[in-house]
Amino acid sequence: MKKQWLFPEYYSAFSCKADQCRNTCCSSWRIPVSKKEYNALITMECSEELNRRVQGAFVMPDFVSDDTYRYVSFNWLGNCPIQDKGLCALHREKGEGYLPKICRLYPRSLKQINDTLFVSCSGSCEKVAEILYENKSLNILEGELDAKPELFYTVEDNDITQILAIQDVMKEENMDLPAKIAKVCQMINAEEFVKDYDCNREVLSDAIVLLKRLSGDNVILNEVCEESEKRYGQNPDLYYKDAKEFEERFSDHRGFFGRMINNSMMYECFPFVDKRTDKTAAYRGLCICYGLLRLVCIVYCLERRKKEDLIDAVCALFRLIDHTAFYYNVSVLTENAAVFLKM
Repeated sequence: MKKQWLFPEYYSAFSCKADQCRNTCCSSWRIPVSKKEYNALITMECSEELNRRVQGAFVMPDFVSDDTYRYVSFNWLGNCPIQDKGLCALHREKGEGYLPKICRLYPRSLKQINDTLFVSCSGSCEKVAEILYENKSLNILEGELDAKPELFYTVEDNDITQILAIQDVMKEENMDLPAKIAKVCQMINAEEFVKDYDCNREVLSDAIVLLKRLSGDNVILNEVCEESEKRYGQNPDLYYKDAKEFEERFSDHRGFFGRMINNSMMYECFPFVDKRTDKTAAYRGLCICYGLLRLVCIVYCLERRKKEDLIDAVCALFRLIDHTAFYYNVSVLTENAAVFLKM
């Protein structure tokens, strides 16, 4: 049955790039499969070739649960073994209904907060980032979708109003992005934000150390960490020279960054991003999100000049932001987060 949802304007324009994707979600991601899904896949009737792929497609996680019963393993190329020439052999032969939930839904997130339904798409997806690069607006629409929520939050009724009020701030056209984020942060905790922002702290080295701690096996983020340490370790002022050159080269990056961050806020239903964090921790994460976005894109695009390079860098960072406990982790690891708005 169709229900009323709030969703971003681009949602109806989204479609998977499949084998045209440069950095596919079927490569190098830890994809969890539930016990029910795993049992259905290994016992399904299918061709001999698909059965061979499926039987060798899973590894056991360190901590087994009904929701994370197996992980999809990787072949020697780092790709999902069910993938065939950039396309999913399971989807092709058996249809969408046989896909694990995470494969079927990605990059969509379907949330219910009290009685309000939200759907958005993660900026870790190359196609989503491309749409947001070209699309100059991020309006929220209300309409019917044939979908079911997957995540549920219970908040005070006036907190729903705050989510929408934050969206109104992020769409203001007469403010630059750091000013918008600062305004949002002050809506949450003005006293702490002002204290953090006014502290006299050099943030570049903190940002590099934080990114290094969080980047895991993300190839692009690890490359940025290595280059940042080598380039700015003895000469941090060079970062601001590089930043100026980046801004001149990608003159429309400000709007793109704003849409990417706002999209992530919608994806996470900011400031309710993690049930382990309060709103103050969420605002810290938002400031750090901005600072790391600047750092990653400036460093990755030092020698890369194409729009596709910028999009690759952005998607790499939002793999971290949208698909790990980013807000919780940075709230624990970082002090004076508001200074990240000065990067």
